[in-house]
Amino acid sequence: MSHPKHPATVHFPITFTVVTGVLDALYLASITPSTSSAVASAFKSLNLQIPIALLPTLSYYTTILTLITAVPAIITGALEFMPVVQRDGLSSKKAQAGVLHALINDITLFGAAYNWWSRSGTTGFLPTTTNAAVSAAVVPAVFGAAFLGGQLVFHYGMGIGRGGSTTTKGKGKKKQ
Repeated sequence: MSHPKHPATVHFPITFTVVTGVLDALYLASITPSTSSAVASAFKSLNLQIPIALLPTLSYYTTILTLITAVPAIITGALEFMPVVQRDGLSSKKAQAGVLHALINDITLFGAAYNWWSRSGTTGFLPTTTNAAVSAAVVPAVFGAAFLGGQLVFHYGMGIGRGGSTTTKGKGKKKQ
């Protein structure tokens, strides 16, 4: 079998999800009277030249990138998980961890899709409090799903040994 593809496809959707959450949190903090001066001060002391008003647009586009880059992650994850289900059914701990991993990722994807859809028609893609709450909620969820993905690999051996060794035992020669 070939090298597992799912681990190579998950980094972008995880990153874009986190960036979206941070941008929405920063924007919300920048328009909230009790925290706005702290955000402005932090931007000034860090010499960040990004206008606060641009944060909603950036987070809107990182949401789109989340949705686009999640497609290969979903496809490769499903293709690599289906043999486990076919072989073991859903009663094994490995399959249950895989289902939970997929379910949490699906929930985060639905959150991103909701944020994209609800903001797509607004001027400046401004997030509502609900959008910011969804963005904030999916960040720990995506990290939890990533933890389960790591557990699938390191605890249950998902994808381990699929390619086999490139040398023959003891001789150091490549397999033909």
